Amino acid sequence: MNQLVYGLFQMETQMTHESTHQFTMEDTEEHLRGLQASVDLINSLMESNDRSQENLDTMDRNVRHIGIMCAMEHLHSHDLEGYKTAASAGSAWMNG
Repeated sequence: MNQLVYGLFQMETQMTHESTHQFTMEDTEEHLRGLQASVDLINSLMESNDRSQENLDTMDRNVRHIGIMCAMEHLHSHDLEGYKTAASAGSAWMNG
């Protein structure tokens, strides 16, 4: 299974259990690194301007990943605006 797809599955599973799970600082740091990886990939795809189906699918997964992660309550104490901005830009790029 593609590592990113597996990661998205793990994040969605974590959200399901978030209300009963106590996240550690290490969990939070890992989630923030994952968010940054999605931002980096979104920026790279936009720079390439290659709207192949594979790249559109990759962009979509990363935009959704950011949305999922930004909804997680344990991350709300962090500044998530840059991640949300990247997701919005990626979404616009897919439709442009």
